[in-house]
Amino acid sequence: MCQHIVLIGPPGSGKGTQARYLHACLGHHIIGAGDLLRREMDAGTPLGAIIATYVQAGHLAPLPILMQLVEQEIRALPPERGIIFDGIPRSRTQAAALDDILRRYQRSIDAAIHLRVPDQVVRQRLQARGRPDDTPAVIRERLRIYHARRPELLDYYRRRGVLVEVEGDKNATPDDVFQRIRAALHLTCRQEEPDDHTHTPA
Repeated sequence: MCQHIVLIGPPGSGKGTQARYLHACLGHHIIGAGDLLRREMDAGTPLGAIIATYVQAGHLAPLPILMQLVEQEIRALPPERGIIFDGIPRSRTQAAALDDILRRYQRSIDAAIHLRVPDQVVRQRLQARGRPDDTPAVIRERLRIYHARRPELLDYYRRRGVLVEVEGDKNATPDDVFQRIRAALHLTCRQEEPDDHTHTPA
């Protein structure tokens, strides 16, 4: 079984949706970069205020901050619980830092799923979801950062033999994409449908 799965893709590629499908299928815990950062910002902590300045500018949160939040989540989980990483890592540096954390808890990545979605499609999805920080300028900056860091990130997992390429074209429904993931990973689900049918792109 794939105990530790990474979801890679541009903002708006549907990582959050596929994480929920995988959770329903496998029962794994989801650790999402966006959720961790938003939770900290919503709590109004000093750390959350620092994170907000980066998010509002379309930049990645500093690596030490993100990894601190990720490790807190992992530490709280039973050792046998699988994990789906939604939007973590977003760079080769983050991938190496995540591996360092996982090794401390005798864990390792089994599959890195790359959701291939055209920029035009993700722009439309992001503008449609209506988050305050999804302005055209921020979307452009997030895509620029993603494309700049993607080659090294994909190569990192390709060299480890765990990279899985999955097409998420504009005509594919979330169900279609999940079936492609399921076939690629040879997954046997405990149930067929995700608990949450709200498909918010991530």
